[in-house]
Amino acid sequence: MKLKEQGEMINGTYRVLKTFPFVIGTLYYTEAHQDSGIVCKRFVHALELDAMPHQVEPEEVLARDESVFFPVKEVFVEDGVLYQVFRRLEGNLLAHHLIQHSPLNLEETVWIARGIVNHLLRLYGEKQLTIIHPQNVLLTPGKAIRFLYGGAWGTLPKGLAPQVDQKTNQLVDSYTLGTLIYRMLTGKNPIGVGLTIPPISTYCEECPPELDEWIERTCSFDLHKRPTIAETADFLEWLAERRVKVGGERDE
Repeated sequence: MKLKEQGEMINGTYRVLKTFPFVIGTLYYTEAHQDSGIVCKRFVHALELDAMPHQVEPEEVLARDESVFFPVKEVFVEDGVLYQVFRRLEGNLLAHHLIQHSPLNLEETVWIARGIVNHLLRLYGEKQLTIIHPQNVLLTPGKAIRFLYGGAWGTLPKGLAPQVDQKTNQLVDSYTLGTLIYRMLTGKNPIGVGLTIPPISTYCEECPPELDEWIERTCSFDLHKRPTIAETADFLEWLAERRVKVGGERDE
């Protein structure tokens, strides 16, 4: 996909101000001039149609759970590219939050991970998918979590082979969630440290041994050793109930 440059137009409406690489596709920060003279800033996600699992209609992309995903204003196709225009984003992408505040304390990490897990369980029941990645998680001012990218299973690509079933997909989600938790608590990407990942407690003194063991399982290359997302939800609830806080005491 040929990237739009600053000043170029999308669909004759959205003028590109900045371009950002996204976990899948490209994210543009744009401005649109309304008839009233008001200038609206919008993020626009672009994805080549060649990457789509099948011929997709805009209505299919719009059919997604808005309690989980940030609302999309419109969807259209231009020059072989599918564009999704988001409503005005309020909040901070987790990727930016990590740049500013990483490593996070255990309390905040568990809160973010629980929000992600609860959304995943809802999506599984609705046969929808998303991608667990800091670029795809929005932390809103109302202390809520939303995903940007995702929708009905089979509509949008996820980077998995088409034959991967939903059970395997959930175990892949378990791995990516484990690496995200590791990154939030340590400020380090476990994927880049080699086959043997140092325990979180190497960097985070307040990390309980149970969490070290849990992350070791989720980051296993053996799918069958990984906990399910439902099991992870129970484990994170257990962690939250212990009220573990960096710099505080752990309730037994």
